[in-house]
Amino acid sequence: MSTPPTSGGTPPPASAGSEPSPSDAALPPGTVLPHRRRWWVSTLKWVSITLVSILVLGTGLVVADYFYIKSKLTTDPYATPAGTVRPKKLVTKAENFVLIGSDTRAGASGKGTGGSKIGGARSDTTIILHISAHGSGATMISIPRDSWVQIPSCVIGPHNQLSAPQLNKFNAAFSIGATYNNRYAASCTVHTIETLTHIHVDHYAVIDFAGFEHMVEALGGVKMCVARPLYDPIVHDASGYHGSGLNLPAGKSVAINGPQALALMRARYALDGGGDLPRIKRQQEFVAAMIRKATGTSLLVNPFKLQHFLVSAAESITTDGIGLGTMHKLANALHSAGAGKVRLLTVPNVLSAPGLPYGDVLWDPSKAPSLWAAIRDDTAIPGTTPTPSATTSATPSATPSGPRLIVAPNGITVNVLNGTAQQGLAHTVATQLSAAGFHIGTIGDAANQNYTTTQVEYGPSKVQSSQTTQAALPGSVRTADSAAGSSITVIVGTDFTKVVPVTLSTSTPTTGGTPTSSPSPTISSISAAKPGCLS
Repeated sequence: MSTPPTSGGTPPPASAGSEPSPSDAALPPGTVLPHRRRWWVSTLKWVSITLVSILVLGTGLVVADYFYIKSKLTTDPYATPAGTVRPKKLVTKAENFVLIGSDTRAGASGKGTGGSKIGGARSDTTIILHISAHGSGATMISIPRDSWVQIPSCVIGPHNQLSAPQLNKFNAAFSIGATYNNRYAASCTVHTIETLTHIHVDHYAVIDFAGFEHMVEALGGVKMCVARPLYDPIVHDASGYHGSGLNLPAGKSVAINGPQALALMRARYALDGGGDLPRIKRQQEFVAAMIRKATGTSLLVNPFKLQHFLVSAAESITTDGIGLGTMHKLANALHSAGAGKVRLLTVPNVLSAPGLPYGDVLWDPSKAPSLWAAIRDDTAIPGTTPTPSATTSATPSATPSGPRLIVAPNGITVNVLNGTAQQGLAHTVATQLSAAGFHIGTIGDAANQNYTTTQVEYGPSKVQSSQTTQAALPGSVRTADSAAGSSITVIVGTDFTKVVPVTLSTSTPTTGGTPTSSPSPTISSISAAKPGCLS
């Protein structure tokens, strides 16, 4: 039993090993102190409640963001003309995404050159993203907007209205699809890609100017080496608005924010003579820097950070119905691959080929087919390090035995006529010939539709060109026509199967019907892991 305090109010001596705190000394006489452990129990209780509240709130925010993103994404399903046979999906787990940067000025911001003064929409940037099977890597292929290609018939309206097939720049496909409204723009671009490459596209996403800005801002900006000052002012002359407003100083570590990044991706008029190909190189260097930053942090695997990143651009993205689950899967695939297993390249091309407008390009007739074959088969891109899933290299193109082929397809213009009763066959063949590098002249119907064998009719000055054309059409026969002048006309017969790549002769062809083959051409690319300088 404790001894009562003395009349002088002096407290009892402290027990051995204890030391009263200043607050204890100030307590009124007779105060009974609780046991010390009870304070810690109370503290732990409130800490636990706080942590649980934070977790519940955080989970709620993620769920809220999920539904917000889902509600803000615009969905435009992929539409193709009736009867279209799409390329088969790869049997492996590889996937192909088409990423389209639209230069539409729609919306309140009117971002970009000329702001809202420029109408319509074009695919300012188009990239095929190939995710190889088994997490072994990714390839990002830029398609030059000024590629001269055969654009197939596209669905352009809600009542299945169709556009006419036409030879045009690649980025015109987006505008053609948007003839009535923008919801068919991406479909026409994707349909054109599938028709030209025979690659199955699993999903697509379109992001506009504002969305790209927001994504860069969500990354916290990007630091890059800038080799020389880059200046592309917005100007207006008799032909309209030009320039992107880019103004970047030179430096080893220049911080690039959202608006600057958008201007960089678009800049070309005051740089490199307005060429699109140098701009693509700058775009690839910047995208590589974005990949390095995203994969070098927890952004792609941290649900809070990834949700914030997606929320930042949600209102500016249009997809074919791709869900957030697929977005997370794509993010995880890129994170698993890491920047070291992501390569960026441009469709191999020939600049300003004969007969093309200045600055336009044709896809290289040898290298481009090899690239598409590698993507279709999920094998290594020729000239790059094979990925673990690649067991064989892309099959080399073969040239049937016969005369030496010395004229490249990009130096040949052919007319294509349908010699059968099959509707649209001439356009189908013309599209495939264009993808193989040939220029296309007239497309139409032959005088009769009874051709069973495909004919290659040529004038006296086109003997060697006709040999290349025949090699691209298995089973076709060549017919000299003195009245043909300097033209080559393909009359498609019922025996037509497909257009095949042509390899020019580098040695005397073998005999006995054995085809000669050449090694697959090397295709240059860059690694996302290797820092580069903008110039």
